[in-house]
Amino acid sequence: MANECCFCGERHGKTDALVLNGGNLWIEFCKDCGQKETLTNPETGEVIKVQALFDRCKTVQPQES
Repeated sequence: MANECCFCGERHGKTDALVLNGGNLWIEFCKDCGQKETLTNPETGEVIKVQALFDRCKTVQPQES
């Protein structure tokens, strides 16, 4: 559902979507949850806040097939 944070479950006027695993995983989040919720990379063990990963991904250009 659009503009609904997957962490707090509340509808907001604006959310961002973090798309991972080649488009198989979509994480929609509000500003507050993006600043406090974390994700863990199972391969490397890296723990990162959702907003920080979203910001990091914005700077990476998609690879062409």
